[in-house]
Amino acid sequence: MRKFFKSSDDFFSIISLQIGKPKSIKLVATGWTNFVYIVKSKQGKFVFRFPRNNFFSQALIKECQFLNSLNNEKLNLPVPKLNLCYYKNMPFSFHKYIKGKTLDKCRLFKWQKRALAKDIVNFLFVLSKFNPKMKLPKTSTFLSRLAKVSDSKTYDLSKHQPLIMAEKEGLVLTHGDLNPGNILLRKGKLVAIMDFAFVSYSSPVDDIARLIGRLKGGFDEFLILEFEQQFCQKVKKTELRNIISVWNYVEYKYIGYIKKFHRDIILPKRIS
Repeated sequence: MRKFFKSSDDFFSIISLQIGKPKSIKLVATGWTNFVYIVKSKQGKFVFRFPRNNFFSQALIKECQFLNSLNNEKLNLPVPKLNLCYYKNMPFSFHKYIKGKTLDKCRLFKWQKRALAKDIVNFLFVLSKFNPKMKLPKTSTFLSRLAKVSDSKTYDLSKHQPLIMAEKEGLVLTHGDLNPGNILLRKGKLVAIMDFAFVSYSSPVDDIARLIGRLKGGFDEFLILEFEQQFCQKVKKTELRNIISVWNYVEYKYIGYIKKFHRDIILPKRIS
């Protein structure tokens, strides 16, 4: 029995069971790991996510459990509260819509970048000190499992070596996929960090490497400066570049998987 969703599933009916008949329902065509719907109903506006394969079904369950543990601890972290549901043994989630724009769609002044870098690194520092009461893998281990989904025959696990070496120097709890699309802003200010499906233990540098690798426009210096001040750890430029190369390779292989098996997903022009 499958534990993931297909495009042929009746999402309208599934959503209706949770929040009543929707006034409107819109598929977000850029959902790489889930079918993502933005839904309006009498109860408000929501985001529903339905995993596209078994791997991300497991990741979704882990994410919901983790975020609930954060909320229970009442940590001052800007994260959504997810509701984990099941339909015929297939897990899915929904949460209240958070108004804002993702970082990749925002133009910021220099002073805004500096302030945002401070808020992001502060978020990562607080997260790194959290001790979840659940078992979580190393990021490199999680990515190795992802390899079996994206391209197990030609996927080169040796490409993960820079991250594995960095992890040997010390592990902290990390977001795991801190790309600009998972950072939500309103009027240039941080309002939420989204998508904890990759949450895992890794080098403290891993999250800012992921973010710097996907950002353009002079954010690097602010992120590195704030990281060194809050974590009291010098950023090794070579290590940073090497970890960025790991994430570039992971993304490259997963994009190949998307093009082959999920042609309904719209990829950004720069990587399509």
